[in-house]
Amino acid sequence: MSLRTEPAVVVVDPELLRRAVANLLHNALTHGHHPGQPAEVEITVTADGTVTIDDAGPGVPPEQAKSLFERFRSGAGSTGLGLSIAAWVAHAHNGSLTLTTSPRTGARFRTARQG
Repeated sequence: MSLRTEPAVVVVDPELLRRAVANLLHNALTHGHHPGQPAEVEITVTADGTVTIDDAGPGVPPEQAKSLFERFRSGAGSTGLGLSIAAWVAHAHNGSLTLTTSPRTGARFRTARQG
């Protein structure tokens, strides 16, 4: 795992932010690797408070991506709450959580402030 950060000041509930980032990191460590391989995860925090978590796993199938942030929706046998909570925290702080393909070939989850 690697971590790259820039100093950032954001006005958020620190416990909710911790929970959201922990959920995203847990998701990347659990699903962000190919079978038999260790997880390769990179976390980046930029000066504007954007948090990006990239993994080198198999990525997210397109048919799963549309419902991934819905409560109780999981393609991997979990409760399906972690990503929905992370998305809720982002939205509660006037932000967003998006899923795209990572340059590492896996999934990229990015929280960013709107406006």
